[in-house]
Formats: sequence, C-alpha cells, structure tokens
Amino acid sequence: MMTDTETNPNQPHPEQKTALSDQALATQPRYKPLLSALMQEEVLPAKRLLELLGCQRLEDTSNLLHVWLSAGLVTSEAMQQAKEGKKNNASIPLWKLLVERGLIGERTMAMGMAITLNLPYTELEAEQMDPAAIQRMDGRNADRWQAIPIRLDQNDLLMACSDPKLVDVPRASQLSGLKVHLCLAPESLIRVAIDNWYGGETRSEAQQPIGKLDLRGINPIAASEINTRQPVTSLFDQLVVNAMAKRASDIHLVPDQRFLHVHFRVDGRLLEEIRLPLHLKNSLISRIKVVAGMDIAEKRLPQDGHIQARLTDRMLDLRVSDIPAVHGETMVLRLLDLQVGLVPMEKLGFAQHDLERFRKNVDLPHGLILVTGPTGSGKSTTLRAALDHIVRHQFCHVLSVEDPVEVRMDGVTQVQVNPRIGFTFPRALRQFLRHDPDVIMVGEIRDGETAKIAVQAALTGHRVFSTLHTNDAPGAITRLVDMGVEPFLVSSAVSMVVAQRLVRRLCPQCRSKRPTTQSEKQLLFAMGVPQSEQKLTETTFESKGCPACNQTGHVGRTVIYEMLTVDEEMKQRIAKNEASSILRREAIRRGFQPLVTSGWVKVVQGTTALAEVAPYLEPFLGDTV
Repeated sequence: MMTDTETNPNQPHPEQKTALSDQALATQPRYKPLLSALMQEEVLPAKRLLELLGCQRLEDTSNLLHVWLSAGLVTSEAMQQAKEGKKNNASIPLWKLLVERGLIGERTMAMGMAITLNLPYTELEAEQMDPAAIQRMDGRNADRWQAIPIRLDQNDLLMACSDPKLVDVPRASQLSGLKVHLCLAPESLIRVAIDNWYGGETRSEAQQPIGKLDLRGINPIAASEINTRQPVTSLFDQLVVNAMAKRASDIHLVPDQRFLHVHFRVDGRLLEEIRLPLHLKNSLISRIKVVAGMDIAEKRLPQDGHIQARLTDRMLDLRVSDIPAVHGETMVLRLLDLQVGLVPMEKLGFAQHDLERFRKNVDLPHGLILVTGPTGSGKSTTLRAALDHIVRHQFCHVLSVEDPVEVRMDGVTQVQVNPRIGFTFPRALRQFLRHDPDVIMVGEIRDGETAKIAVQAALTGHRVFSTLHTNDAPGAITRLVDMGVEPFLVSSAVSMVVAQRLVRRLCPQCRSKRPTTQSEKQLLFAMGVPQSEQKLTETTFESKGCPACNQTGHVGRTVIYEMLTVDEEMKQRIAKNEASSILRREAIRRGFQPLVTSGWVKVVQGTTALAEVAPYLEPFLGDTV
C-alpha cells in the first residue's frame, strides 16, 4: 500500500504539488488508522472506509461534498470560497472547482466516489496485483476504460478504476468470461499499473501486439544511469537496448533473497549489468511474459516465449526461457540479430591450408560432414558458412532443418522442428528425402534414428551437414556407432569431422606485448610449439581494457579447431570399429593437427590470450607431450 508521506516511485508527475486534502490524509494523526488499514488490507469496503474517515454520523452518503466535509478533508471556509467562485463559472460543478484550486486531490476524490457509489476502495500497487486477473483483460480496453483487474475469485473478477462511468462492465464481463465487480483507486495508481502490466500494448502511437516490441528512439545508457523507478515497460526496453549495444547474446534475470540480478553474456562470458530492487521482480517478469505470449499466471512450470523487437536500424528476435527456482522465476532471453550477416567461410578463423581442405570437402558431391563441440562453440555458424558457400557457387536444392531457425539464409529452404506436433528431426529428414534435395543440413544429430537417416542420405548421393556434441573429432565417429549406426556405414558416409571451440579475441585498440613467464613458456611448449621456434614463446599479448571494448579487453570471438579428414586408411580403421583413442593416435601419426596446435598458433599471433586458450586445451595436452 502507498502513502503520500513516502516517495512513490510510480508517481508520473513527482514535481506536481500534492493537493491539500491529500496532504491532510498523509499527515494528520486522525487518519493514521486509515493509513494503517490501507497498508494491511488489499481492499476496503465503502462502509469501513466511511468509518476510518470518521464519517459515522453522516446520514447522506450520496453527496460527494458532504462526505468530504464530514471527513474533514475540506473546510467550510474552502467550500464557501468555491461557492463564490462558482458565481463566475456556473456551468462548472463545485467539486471540480475544488479540484482546480488544489483543495481536493485524486486520492480524496477516489475515496469520496467509493463512498457515494458504495464501492470498495483500494491502493494496491502494480506488483501486488494478481497476474491471473491481469491476464483476463487486454491492454487496449484497460487503457480505454482506465481500469485494471486486480483480483480473481472463482467466477468473480475485481477491477480497480478511477471513474466507473468510463467502464463498460457488460463488455468486460463478456471478454473475461467472469462477473466483473468494480472498486475505486487513485487515477495515477491506475495509470501506472496499466503501464506496468500492459506497457507498449496500450500506447496509441505504438499499438504493439503481443510478441512485438518497438525500441526505436531508445538510446543505450550506462547501467548506473538506469532509473529503477520508471515503469517496468521502459525498464525492460532499456535493458534490451543496452544488451544490444554491448553485443550481448543473452540477458539473464536471476533473483536472490535481496536483488534481481541482470547479467549479460558478452563474447561467451557472463557479466553483471545491474542489480535491481527485488520488488521489481514480479512486475518485470510478468511484463516480459505478456509481450512474449506466455502464461503469466503459471509460475510452477517452465515456459518458452518469443518476441520480435524493432530497433532503429535492425530487427531482433528474443527467445525467452523461464524456469521456476527457489527464489522465484529465473528468465533468460536469447538475442538474435536478424540483420547480422552470415560469416563467410574465409572469416571463420581457419588457417589457409585448413580452409582449402574444408572447402574441398564441402564441394564433394556426397558425404557427411560433422562439426562437433559443446553448446556455444560456433558449430552452426560453421555449417551456415558452408551452406552459404554452396549457394553462392552452385545452383542446387538446399534443405535445412533446425531447432530453432536462428539466421535466415537466402537460397536455403529452412524448416523448424516442432516436437509438440510430432514434427521432429527424423520426420523432417524422411520428408526431405522425398523432396529431391542436393544438400541437407541437420541442426543436430540427437538420437540414433536421426543418425541412421543422415548416414543413409549421405550414402545415397546427398551432401549432408550436421553437428554432434563430442569433445574431439575422432570421438564423433565412435558416437555415431554408439547411436546404433553400423561401423562400415559410418566409414563410407563420413568425409570430414571438425571439432572446435570459441575463444575471445584480444581488443586491437588496447592489445600490447609483454614478456612471457616461465610457466607460460612451459605451457606453450606443452601445446606443441617446436623447440626450434623458441623465439615464438619469448613474448605474449594481453589487453588491459579500453572504451572500445567496454573495458573487457576483448572484442568478438574466433575459433580454435581440429580437422579430421576420413581417408582410405581411416575408413578401414573405422570399419573395424577401433576405439576413438586409437583413431586419434593414428591420425596424429599421419599429420593430424590437434586442437592444441590451433590454440598456440592463435596465441603467438596475438589473436587471443594464453589464458583464454588454456582451459580448452588441458584435455588434449597428452596428444603432443
């Protein structure tokens, strides 16, 4: 509950002077029981409100002026002055003159109307309102009627309004499917609640439907300058704009016992953006749910949603994931810039000779090419670059099945799986084979059925590209066998496997050389730097941070990788179902360059820092020691 003695963060015009009657309500001792009741109870019936205002002896409660006089909220002298003023303004009601003279405020007006109309009164703030009730009304009608649902009770819906004459109760009952009851509330509280829960949906100039967000005209600001007292609609918009300005791929909203933490993932690292007051948690998450088309009343089960946002110069897709947690709902928003172009094959980060090997395999008329690595290692980016190369240099039919489709590609028929209706990767692949394809991309091989169909497609004259979650390139071979694909089929189908990781690039603006420490030299030699090239280990690069990189020292990411070409000898070993460790050892003996080699090359070139590469290389050190 709010009182005028406290600073109300939701007040739309804090510079406006409080009317005398509202000042009296907030400061005079006689109204303390009323303020206490408002703090403890959600809704006050008209009769109880009458008692708390001290109007027990008032016989005629239908006259607004009599109510104010009886409650002591307006003096007889002030009333007389208003009557004198009415002589020159005969058409203006007396109560309106009192309002215009600053004698009656919106809080007093709402209380008086509640008593005269025998309706309940509330000062329930936006974050305390029932999300299930809010969902029963759309933003347009809430804005038109200046009314908002606050409580749901079986078949009854209680709506707070500033003026009952504005509310079409029969229509509200029809839309909500419930019996609607009204209560009175101060006008500014109604406006703030509508803006918090419905936001841009109610702005006549924007008219944003569910699933749409208009961020044009909003500029990024420093986190320290974010106003936590602004409506959550504006706060959410600002967070998204800030995230885009900092090249964030994800926004995390994580509550604990004290704060709602907002984190941005930038270049693969999670960074704290701002700590918001905990009271904003429910309203901010509910706002996001409303825009994303999610069920704001459901807080016990995970949910997914989708928002498309328009910035000044681009379109943005937001994939929303919400899960229940101990301290409340945790939400993650994946940001996908629809205007970001495809990364050309030449800019993936492959060395020139490896790029030629990759391109040669991509151009083969048939076969299976796999890209492996953990989540977030750039596998899909590599595959899209391969498809883009094919589309630009060959006229052929390219089909892609993904979950989800993150980047739109010209010349590629892209399909998104939908498990809810049974449209899975295997079903899409089976349909693709009837669709006369030349090239097929499978977003991920997740199960044995998908693996078998992908291998069969590669064996029947199609080029197939896909991803797997394995730590290294030879491990992808044994993973297919473990999924139930016969080894002799794997040996015939797979033409190349690329295993990769992403590491952060050093900022070119603040990058500098420094001498390496002894432990750093030992690590570089362990990675495979030849003893004959000892001079390469004498210096290394680091970045201190500057405005160009937001003081992080890094801008963007690049790939470290290993490429396994399945030649005739490797095919024979795969057909014999040899272990991945044997396949790896034999490949290294014949010139295979492990991930560690790509790592140290990037370090000595100054592309990335040794500290960035070292965590990824530890499992592979035994290959070169």
